[in-house]
Amino acid sequence: METAASRLDKRDEISSCTTKQTLAMYVSSFVKLVKDAYDKKFNDESIFSLIGAFRGVAAVGRILLQDTVANINYVGYSLPNYSLVLDEDNTSWREFEQKMNNLEEKFRAVSKSTKAYEILRPTMAAAWIHTMLYISTVVGRHEMVLGYVPGTEVRRRASDDGEPGALGRSGSV
Repeated sequence: METAASRLDKRDEISSCTTKQTLAMYVSSFVKLVKDAYDKKFNDESIFSLIGAFRGVAAVGRILLQDTVANINYVGYSLPNYSLVLDEDNTSWREFEQKMNNLEEKFRAVSKSTKAYEILRPTMAAAWIHTMLYISTVVGRHEMVLGYVPGTEVRRRASDDGEPGALGRSGSV
């Protein structure tokens, strides 16, 4: 979230406040769904709402990456393989969307039967995993892109700062 305000020219900036507000909307969806599950009000629409919230969080990450890549190219910093970063992101996004669509269709096919409860947990686990993998990829690409801009701080590797999984300028994406 802190990299939302990394626009170098500061015009049309996606501020960290806007990003926080957008993500807070999804967090409130997650909290409501947990409350519904606790109150035994969790239903088929709750599943589709949760998958939609996962998609929304992934979309925020994607928008921030695209904005950063476009901004770096706009202000004249040399970003090797500019189009490759965007092409890889487009491919990753399509794959993520297809996986989420498949989960929705699989659940929709059995949603009115007793089998829905059999696939509920695996469906939600798969949706969460697909989202986390996509977001991790986007964060890695975002940090790689920022590594080409002089003066930007990019998190160091885990061995440097104790954060498991942190990528640095020398980290691969």
